[in-house]
This record gives sequence, structure tokens and C-alpha cells, in this order.
Amino acid sequence: MILLADLGNRSLSLSIYENRQEKASFKTLSDKFKSADEYQETLRQFLRLQNLTPKDIDGAILASVVPSLTKRVEKAINTVLETDCLLLDRKLKTGLAIRMDNPSEVGSNLISAAIGAINDYNEDCLIICLSSCLSLTVATKDKQFLGGSLFPGMRESVSHMCETNAQLMEIDLGRPNKLIAKSTKECINSGVVKGYMLLVDSLANEMEKEFGKPLKRVLTGPDANILKTFMGHKYTYNPHLLMDGLYDIYIKNTNLNK
Repeated sequence: MILLADLGNRSLSLSIYENRQEKASFKTLSDKFKSADEYQETLRQFLRLQNLTPKDIDGAILASVVPSLTKRVEKAINTVLETDCLLLDRKLKTGLAIRMDNPSEVGSNLISAAIGAINDYNEDCLIICLSSCLSLTVATKDKQFLGGSLFPGMRESVSHMCETNAQLMEIDLGRPNKLIAKSTKECINSGVVKGYMLLVDSLANEMEKEFGKPLKRVLTGPDANILKTFMGHKYTYNPHLLMDGLYDIYIKNTNLNK
């Protein structure tokens, strides 16, 4: 079994995979004030909940877009598992050709998701990740990462709007009942959720035109479940995309078949 860790701006996601199948998962806040010792205890609790011991885990890999926390989380994994956690950086083999002006700028989460999409579908893919950022990236079945577009995430947009407008309040986003809403909370929810749905659809259409042919449209990320019921048959929802790719990268760099 392999421990996969995805450290994002909002959360630290942990998964245990065996034979490319998720056996367990856990998510906690990516708290910049937590020490390595506290992250160690989080990992130990996760393993205990699954009735696992560190000896049950054959290896680990970490993808991080939070440089200030990377070393702490990496140290926590190394200490608990008594092994060397792989860190997804430019030293690891991914098999993905990054067709960007500066390949080092591409986040490890985008690389993992691209590998996951290519290996899951074997098609040219448009990967739409709804997290702290909305990212739309294109990865081809011959394993080329062509680039894409970035936009503020849904929840981040709401937070900024509420911070700069005194009469607006933070809300929990969900499926809106109608566009012509009757309360401030409903107005925010309908505007943001329906607005992002139209934004994603419009950008996807324009990116397909630029690419020159249809792409496999894959929705992923923690907020993708809010939009998935709106997006129709053109979109495939895959919450495991990033972890699938992270597992594949681990296998590619260790020659294991776990």
C-alpha cells in the first residue's frame, strides 16, 4: 500500500492506494501554524482509524503547492513511516512533457491531475479543477501538458466579495434553486455557482476551438461536486484524478506494483 499526500492551500489530503485503487482517504486543514509533530499525530490518527500500522505502508509521495509547509509535512511522513517520502518536483520522472515557457512554474497538483487524466481516459483531456483556484488545463494522450487558464476559486471569490462589501455575508455554496433569488444569501449562491458554471462552459468551448478538436472534459477538485450536476453529459466528474496521477508517478519512480 502507498500513502499519497496532496498539500494544497486549503487542505492536506491523504489517501492510501493499493493496485491503483483508493482504500482510504482523509482530509484536514493545511494549517501553517501546525508543527511537524502535529502533522505526525494527524498521520498516526489516520492510520489508526484504518486499523493500519506504518509497517503496512510500502512507501509515500507528496505533492505540495505550499512551500512554507512542504518540509514539515514531508518530515512528518518520513518520521511516522520511517521511510523516505518522494516529493513531486522536477527531479521525479513523470513522463509528461511540459510545453510551457517556464515548466518549473507548473504546480505539482496540475502535473498529477494531468497524468491521472491521461492514464484514466487515454484521450486528449481538458482538466477542470475547482479548488482555491479554478484551473483549466490541456493534456494530450501522448503525454504533453500544453497549458491552460487560471481563475480565482469559487469560495475565494465569495470571501473577497464579502470582505470588501460590508452588507454581504459568507455563505456555504450549494445548488441554487433559481437565478432570480429572493434573499442576499440566495443571490450570492445563485450568482457564484451559476456564474462559475457558465464561466467553465464558456472557457471550455473556447479552449476546444483553440485546440482544434473536442477534448475529454474532466471535472475534479474539492468544489467540483457543487457544479457536477449542472454541467451535463459533456463533463465527467472524477474526484480521484489527482491521486490517480500521484500514484502513477510513484510507481514510475520506484518500479513497484503495489
